[in-house]
Amino acid sequence: MRFKEVFKNHIKDNLFKYIFIVAVLAIGIFLGNYKSTALEGGVRGYLLELVDNYLDYSLHLEGNELFLKAFLNQAEMLLLIWFLGLTVIGFPLILAVVFFRGFSLGFTTGFLIHEKAGSGVIIALLSVLPQNLVYIPLFIFWAVTAFDFSLYILKGNQNQAMPLFRGIFVYTLLLLAVLFFLALGALIEAYLVPWFLSIVF
Repeated sequence: MRFKEVFKNHIKDNLFKYIFIVAVLAIGIFLGNYKSTALEGGVRGYLLELVDNYLDYSLHLEGNELFLKAFLNQAEMLLLIWFLGLTVIGFPLILAVVFFRGFSLGFTTGFLIHEKAGSGVIIALLSVLPQNLVYIPLFIFWAVTAFDFSLYILKGNQNQAMPLFRGIFVYTLLLLAVLFFLALGALIEAYLVPWFLSIVF
């Protein structure tokens, strides 16, 4: 019950930040999707080859190896956001990372759908959507948390609610908790997604 109240208060206190972060992410997704339709023939062919290689690679790679690869890929971005949250100029850079994440997601999904039509929709649903149902909420939560902490650093001595050292400690503990839940998304990507793809393709 206590956790539920804390989480509800967190959302309430940071509602505008959540709306702002989601809007930046959505703009990135939209522009990424738009850009995926404007590729030159040579680039399009190269990317199609990469997609086909990825599907073959995912179906034949060992689950443990794929889990580690998926987890590290996502953890790198969360660690980057963690570091940016520790800097006084972190919040605009965090927004840039959020935009890039949205752009890459929109580009990948849009490219699959536009280039592979019906099968592309299926591939996007099976290979992109499942793990991102975990990744994206965690990413948004962590971006807001880091954004908030960067503002806390910027305020400096004006904010006496929590000493800086304790604030960094709590901030880092939250990162570890987020990484723990991130592993769930990596498990989905490593084991569930290849199973889905093996059934369809």
